[in-house]
Amino acid sequence: MNVVSTETMRQRVPQVDEMDKRSLLDAFETYRAPEGDIRPIVVIRPPYLLSKLTYTAPITLPIGAGYVAATVEKAGYNVSIIDALGDAILQINETECGQFNVQGLTTEQILDRIPNDTAIIGVSLMFSQEWVYHRSLIEKVKKRFPDVTMIVGGEHPTAMPEFVLRDCPEIDYVVTGEGELAFLELVHRIFTNADTQGILGVCFLEADDTLVSGGLSRRIAAIDQMPRPAWHLITVENYFMPNWTQGLATGRNVAIIATRGCPYQCAFCSNPFMWTTRYIARDVMDVVDEIEELLERYRATSIDFYDLTAIVKKPWIMDFCNEVKRRKLKFIWQLPSGTRSEALDEETLQAIYDTGCGLLTYAPESGSPESLKAVKKKVKLPRIIKSIRSAVKIGHTVKLNLIIGFPHERHSNVLETVFFAWKMAFLGPEDLNISIFTPYPGSELYDQLREEGVIGKMDDEYFNSLLVQGSLAGAFSVSKHVSSRFMGLARFFGIGGFYGLAYLTHPTRIARLLRNLNKPQFQAHNLFEQRISDFRVRAKAQKAS
Repeated sequence: MNVVSTETMRQRVPQVDEMDKRSLLDAFETYRAPEGDIRPIVVIRPPYLLSKLTYTAPITLPIGAGYVAATVEKAGYNVSIIDALGDAILQINETECGQFNVQGLTTEQILDRIPNDTAIIGVSLMFSQEWVYHRSLIEKVKKRFPDVTMIVGGEHPTAMPEFVLRDCPEIDYVVTGEGELAFLELVHRIFTNADTQGILGVCFLEADDTLVSGGLSRRIAAIDQMPRPAWHLITVENYFMPNWTQGLATGRNVAIIATRGCPYQCAFCSNPFMWTTRYIARDVMDVVDEIEELLERYRATSIDFYDLTAIVKKPWIMDFCNEVKRRKLKFIWQLPSGTRSEALDEETLQAIYDTGCGLLTYAPESGSPESLKAVKKKVKLPRIIKSIRSAVKIGHTVKLNLIIGFPHERHSNVLETVFFAWKMAFLGPEDLNISIFTPYPGSELYDQLREEGVIGKMDDEYFNSLLVQGSLAGAFSVSKHVSSRFMGLARFFGIGGFYGLAYLTHPTRIARLLRNLNKPQFQAHNLFEQRISDFRVRAKAQKAS
């Protein structure tokens, strides 16, 4: 086992191994739970941290924790999930510092749900902006249960495993990348008292404080053979009351993932480090089988795809639509995370509309051709505009995602994106969000800014500052050409101008919104209205808490 630095680990990303079908099936047998009384494994999905002035904070089912739990359960282990968000979805409290709100179970409530004989606790840590609060949770869990083995995984620890281990000594192991099978192997070695060195995708600190890193976990090529998320271990119904989702609430939204990874290398995204650039799609039949199961078991009214980039290849999405039609399935499905325009020609747009696509999110990211080139976002604005026009004409509810404040940007680049947003309002998209660029660990731009000294010490203040996304509480700029104040104003007027123009040029939307505001049960027709609904629910819940 080699001892490597985080930088070396990053360089190894493109060479990550893959696990084929035979190797995958062998793994479930090799790492099967030993005979005898197996102490419990608990997977924790922490509560949700949000700014007090958040304007967009979608709530999603814990699909990552669901896959991890399903994997160890298939191998015969005794596993449960504490869904700290879903189990108290209408409970909102302030953090101890008073700066933020927390949606979900309190730390004490989480501690009370952990069985006393628990052997292993796994914690899903997705977003760096939540690190400070989640670190405190882990510290308190370990204090109450000092003998458990604490394992964390997800986007944040994958991006900075050494930092996470040193900043929170209560963590015993970090699992990096696509972690289900690395977690399973680690669990097996712990239960069989085997040496935990030599596991791809597992990092830890030796007794002498030396970092031992297994690089990234092996990518799973045969993802069709993976067990589906262990939804039976959580109360899915909690997410239907009132109705929490990343997309549009239809009453009973359930999550699915049809692909893993993304073939692109955008400089602002941590995907190349988390997943590599290997894009793997499940077999169409397997995806539709799962959808049928969700429709039957949970009476789902919407299937929400949480893929990083759901539509890359036209043949796959056309086969999917044809299979849905062949089975005569009737349901809404949504693409709330954003997708590419290359495969979305008029034929594809019509096909997905005909099979129930209720929300289509484009991610051009910038209205500045110079910025698109600088951040390696390989999209052509004329092509994406053409696709958006077609989507609106066909009848799609369309959302756009944009970013301002990349390190190279000047005022002119930021304004290009703002003007692009205003132009889109006339074309008919229902929604648009402008995010201020934040340098997330694991991204190429984060590394660049660290080397240049723009990002200094990794401290609590830095991680808390990342909560600027989706919040009206403030803004900050990493561009030496554009001030934080200008960035905040650009976002405010960019989003405000878009919605003002979108509603004025489509006056029926104004009447629809006014009717909805007077109804006891708010029915959103776009994400702007959905977030108004979410805000009202949170305000009521916080008052009750």
